[in-house]
This record gives sequence, structure tokens and C-alpha cells, in this order.
Amino acid sequence: MSNEVNSDGQNTMTNIAKTGNAAQHTAIADQAVYWFALLLDGSETAADRAAFARWISDPAHLAAFEDIERLWNGTASLDLAQRSTVGRRAFIGGGLAIAVLVAGWGTTRRHSFADLRTSVGERQNMTLPGGVDVVLASNTALSLRTQGGINGVHLHHGEAFFDMSASNTAFFVESGNGISQSFGGQIDVALYEGETTVIAARRSVDLRFGGMQGELKAGHAVRYRDGQRGKPYGVDVATSLAWREGRLIFMGQPLSDVVQVLERWQPGKIVIIGDALKARPVTLMIDLDRSATAVSALAQALPVRVDHFTDYLTVIRAA
Repeated sequence: MSNEVNSDGQNTMTNIAKTGNAAQHTAIADQAVYWFALLLDGSETAADRAAFARWISDPAHLAAFEDIERLWNGTASLDLAQRSTVGRRAFIGGGLAIAVLVAGWGTTRRHSFADLRTSVGERQNMTLPGGVDVVLASNTALSLRTQGGINGVHLHHGEAFFDMSASNTAFFVESGNGISQSFGGQIDVALYEGETTVIAARRSVDLRFGGMQGELKAGHAVRYRDGQRGKPYGVDVATSLAWREGRLIFMGQPLSDVVQVLERWQPGKIVIIGDALKARPVTLMIDLDRSATAVSALAQALPVRVDHFTDYLTVIRAA
């Protein structure tokens, strides 16, 4: 029998090898997600930890696990190599990496001394001193302030809509290193991951930022963070603030943006596998009273697979 292989056969063998490598990579990624979810849930046994230590001793497995860490953390992977008191593998194998991630994820959303707060998934309507009506979005914390005889609030985290039209008074919202003030208007201010977004829903907003002062016209929004302010841009106020009526509306927005908003309204972390999937446009309306099923509904609207690993971790990948 001849050992020669023609070009077609050579290409076929190459494709088979590539397919095998891709399948192996997917299997390792699935295993990494399993171990991450198990350790995150805290239900692992001593035998599980020993098995995990054996599994992660493979460099490919360690790399896959670190990928999940980065996706969860939203930033660079934990620099475990700098920890001198405990070895890198022992640190991960003992589940401490998960504890650190959970602690870092949770503390940004807790403000013990806030005057007003909502829990995850909750909306709350109230009237502040001076007759200003406010709607607090999910997982929001703020404190009451007074400055120069004008009432206001300091937004610690989350999103809130303020309506001064009934009281026809001045009111300010301090968020990050900026202050937004309106007289008799309506403003929405959101602070997530260090970035503030201000929407002037009715009447203009006086924005003071970094020693400068400017006007944000009604129907426009602006973002700022770390001493940098973006350019104002027009918004569809009704769509952007539909959460006040219990809806989230997405019009051709990337799936990554949709997931980022959904995470604000339900506990746990949602991870998207693949840059192409993250960029996929989504048009969708979500009932916030049923937000717990919103991610699963994506599987009906898009060719995606949704896996739930405990209440803390959901993974979305191409079907």
C-alpha cells in the first residue's frame, strides 16, 4: 500500500486535526467553568479540592481557569505570583481565589452608611425632602446632602431618576468627581464601575466637573470618569429610562452591553464566551418582573447556548 497522500487528503487530515484541537479546547473550557462554579458555590469537598489540584496542574487547564477568572473579574487576572505567604497553586486549589473574587465583586455594591438603598432586582419610588420625587433602580445606594442651601444627594452606586417638576426647586446629584444640578427638571444619574452617566430628561442640567462648568441640554447624555469627560450625545429618553416602568429595551445593542445591564438587575455573574458573540447586535424587550428568566430567553432569540452553574454564574456561548 502506498504511503503517499495527495493534496486533498493532506488538507482533510489537517482539518481533522484542527477539529480535534478545537473540540479539546472546548472540553477544557467546559471543565474550567465547572470547577470555577463549584468553588464559587462553596459546596466542594476535600476530595473535590484534591481533584481540582490535580486537574489544574496541567498548564492548559490552568490557562483555561485563568481565562474564566478574567471574564469574571472583568479586568486582568489576579496576580497570584506576588503572594509570598501561600503558593500559587495552593492559593487557587484552596478556593481562596474565588473568595477574593467574590469579595471584590460584592464590596463595590455595599455602602453601609447610605441613607437610601435598594436590593438587587428592586425598584423603589419615594419623595425626598423638598418634594423631589426619585425612582431608585436595582442595587442602588445614595446619601442625602445639602450644599449652599440646596438639597441633593451623593450617589454611591447604581442609578436613580430625579424629578423636580412638581416642587419646581433646584436639586443636585453628586456622583464620582462631578455634580449635576437642575432647576425644576428631570435628570437620571447612573454610576457603575467608576463611570457616571447623566441624562437630562427634562430641561437642561448644569454639570460641574473637574473645575469646569457646562450645560447639558434636555434629551442629551454625557459620561465621565477618572477626570475625563466624553462629548454629550442625543438619547431616546423613553427607551433609556424604561426601567422606571419595569422594562429594559435594547435596540440593536451588542450582546455584551445587554448582559452588562442585566447583571445590574439579578444576582450573579454572566459570562459570554467569544468576542464575536459579545459584539452580536440584540433587539429585545425584557420585563424586569421576570428578569430571572431573561438570560434563558436569549437562547430563543439568538443561536446561543445558556448554561447556569449555581445561582452565581451563567455562561453564554455560541450554539
